[in-house]
Amino acid sequence: MDISNGSGGIDSSKLMDYFTKDFLTDLGKMAVLRDELEKRQGSMNAVNAANAKVTEADAYAESTKAQVDALLADAKIKNTDANARQAILDAREKDLAELQKQSLANAAAAAKDVAAKEASLTGRENGLSQAQAALAAGQAKLDSDQSALDARIKALQDKVASINI
Repeated sequence: MDISNGSGGIDSSKLMDYFTKDFLTDLGKMAVLRDELEKRQGSMNAVNAANAKVTEADAYAESTKAQVDALLADAKIKNTDANARQAILDAREKDLAELQKQSLANAAAAAKDVAAKEASLTGRENGLSQAQAALAAGQAKLDSDQSALDARIKALQDKVASINI
């Protein structure tokens, strides 16, 4: 409602009409507008708070992503290192298995050689025992023959000494 008088002043009758007719409805509308403005300001505050939380969450996500990326890179390096070490250990295990097979084959061959040498030594010992027994028997015969020869020589010397020419 226009309450001016056309010359730039206020027309009091129009002002009174305004207060009696339109002021209360305008006041009610203003109260509704005020409430809506408060709601919108509350909503704007909530939106601003949500935007701040989103910004904070984005910053946290970026820092966490950087940490996760660093941990992932470190894990990849450690995994590569572990795989390399595992390959080395697998190769060593294969070499050790071959060495064990070779060692077992060598031990079996050595045991076979030892058994053959023991059998040979047993045969030699038996031959040596027989030779020693034959030697002892020969020595005993030699001793008895020597005694018999010495007795004959003594008897001959006694005879020769008894013949006096």
